[in-house]
Amino acid sequence: MRFRRSLEKLSRPSAVAIGNFDGFHAGHRRIIETLVAAARDQQLAAVVLTFQPHPRIFFQHPIQLISTDRQRLEILKHQALDRLFCIDFAGVVACPARDFVHDILRGTLRMNVLVVGEDFRCGSDRTGDLAWLSRQAATERFTIIQAPGVEIDGCRVTSSLIRKRLAAGAIGAANRMLEKPYYIDGVVEKGAGRGRQLGFPTMNLATDNQILPCGVFHTRSAVGGSVYESVTNIGRAPTFRSHGQQLRVETHIPGFRRTIYGVKVRLHFIEKIREEREFASAADLVEQIRRDITFLGI
Repeated sequence: MRFRRSLEKLSRPSAVAIGNFDGFHAGHRRIIETLVAAARDQQLAAVVLTFQPHPRIFFQHPIQLISTDRQRLEILKHQALDRLFCIDFAGVVACPARDFVHDILRGTLRMNVLVVGEDFRCGSDRTGDLAWLSRQAATERFTIIQAPGVEIDGCRVTSSLIRKRLAAGAIGAANRMLEKPYYIDGVVEKGAGRGRQLGFPTMNLATDNQILPCGVFHTRSAVGGSVYESVTNIGRAPTFRSHGQQLRVETHIPGFRRTIYGVKVRLHFIEKIREEREFASAADLVEQIRRDITFLGI
């Protein structure tokens, strides 16, 4: 698979899917599966076109993304694609739907098949919906395949719904829609050392991920090629007001005693244990941490 940051004319016809693929959830997976199947069946190049930054960020609309750009591209690079293009959204934002299809999709990418989801639209004027594309396909001579939507827990899977689930701490529901545990990436930084004083040393993570659900969670920590069962608290440590109001990510791995400042860690969220709360004393907090670890059996 070839990855490019700018468009280049393909040497053979292609099947194309376009999207942001934030979180790469169950619906996104079906789009890619449909794309690859169509490409292989018709001997076309399987191509994904995505953008950076996310259009909502470009237009300065409020959004918290499920994945960082690095995470999103990492997942897409592991799909069975022939080409992956991640281009600057500013370069196409003013392109009308007709020019986008004729010049970019048909001209540069030599698209014979377009694979779309249920809510697909393209073009600066947002006129490139399924009805418009169907008319354009007859003129430009390409085929449209609509990938089947996915319902989980009685709801249609969308990135926006998963964002709401994660923000509310509904990790199980979000993971089912993602078809994998939600994860964040971070670098271990030096904290106040309070966890070690209490007998439960923690890794304090600095992360670029935007969705940090508050509470206490069963997590799995990937450190240096190994994965450890862990307990993670995300919050403002109300028992120790000296920590201030900054949101903190603190992970305890039972039995782990290495000092790993500056090391990259991937934190997978398995389930929520409880809400973060203020305790009357450090001793009460220690007892609750013991109960949390016992509850998980780790």
